[in-house]
Amino acid sequence: MRVSRVFGARAATTLEIALIALVLFCLPLFEAPKNVFSALFLIAWVVVAIRGRSLGRGSPFDVPIAGLAAILWVAPLFSQFGDTITPVNSAPRWTLLALFVLAASRLDCSRGQLITMLAALMAGGVAAVAESFWAWSLNGKHYPEFRSVGHVNHSSMYSLIPLATGIGALYLREWWLKAFGMAAIVSALAFLPPSKSLVGGVAIAAILVAGLGVWAVRRWSLTGLVLAVCAAVVVVAGALATPPAAGLRGELVARVTGDDIFSHRDKILNSALAVWDRHPLTGTGWFSFGLATSEEEVRAAVAADGLEYDPTQYAHLPHGHNLWTTMLIERGLLGVGLVTALLLFYFWTFMSLALSRDQLDPSERGAAVAALLVAVGFAVAGLGNTTMMNEHGHAGMALIAVCYGYLRGRGLLGGTERA
Repeated sequence: MRVSRVFGARAATTLEIALIALVLFCLPLFEAPKNVFSALFLIAWVVVAIRGRSLGRGSPFDVPIAGLAAILWVAPLFSQFGDTITPVNSAPRWTLLALFVLAASRLDCSRGQLITMLAALMAGGVAAVAESFWAWSLNGKHYPEFRSVGHVNHSSMYSLIPLATGIGALYLREWWLKAFGMAAIVSALAFLPPSKSLVGGVAIAAILVAGLGVWAVRRWSLTGLVLAVCAAVVVVAGALATPPAAGLRGELVARVTGDDIFSHRDKILNSALAVWDRHPLTGTGWFSFGLATSEEEVRAAVAADGLEYDPTQYAHLPHGHNLWTTMLIERGLLGVGLVTALLLFYFWTFMSLALSRDQLDPSERGAAVAALLVAVGFAVAGLGNTTMMNEHGHAGMALIAVCYGYLRGRGLLGGTERA
């Protein structure tokens, strides 16, 4: 069999698209079903690949994603915490995410198939916000949270994915998709005040500025760019001005006027920097951040350097509250390099299409913009929280994967030419 056929174009089947759509819908809502549908998709993908004798065409994201998954299987073998953080109890979850994304990116999907997946993701996001508010009114918790995600901060990070997708959907022709897009945008804005997530608010503002900025820059309109920035500020300020946002406003004021503007993130980084050189290349494995940067470990590392431990300079939490801080500990310098390269590939791949002044089909423009804005959300929110993990990482990276497959199939990416 010729190599060109093995790695040639492979059209997505109806079953594969249906399973991807089910995963995208279930991700923020149902823990077990999204895992089951993810596994079924991978099985279906393998069966179709064997029958069709084609693995599909790759993407520039393959190596970083595969590398990030491989590190998780290697890191615990050389870690001092290898008895607690083993490959079997830490690596499979993110590996499933990575395999899903790698497989989905190799499918060339049609416009109708892309729309199905976009609609499923937005519907799941809107439903998750509605369900979280309903459960919040009954359980008396301080914050609403998505059922599958299970944490308010990660729920806030997830809301960025439907927001970015919703803005991309506004480019499409169908009125019902535009309505889906507006619903996704409104739901993300509605979730912000009760979540009291300052990181989420900054990321939402960045996505809105980037989305409106793409429109303005394409038209070489400085006035439009200024108006885009002002509009994003007005939208976020309007959300902050609502009565439900009183708590978020109070937290914002306290953060800006207090002594802890970074909410301990600088101290978490100090803890990471104190111990990272114990396992510099591959880190200590997923879920190991809290263990590796515990007070006991930091005290020992500081003492080994001949310094005195100052409790006011360090903080000890389960994760780094920053994408790169977490990567440094859990996947080492290799992980930091790979995730940075992946984000740069995302920006490089989709920004040129999103800003292109060529005549593109609305669905092509919308797919490029949605993928670009998801990357913006990953990067900006990653400065204040650990993105690209768990459900929000699965949804965002899968969305980028299917957008890439659609645009490649249209001859716009991957070295192909439009027919």
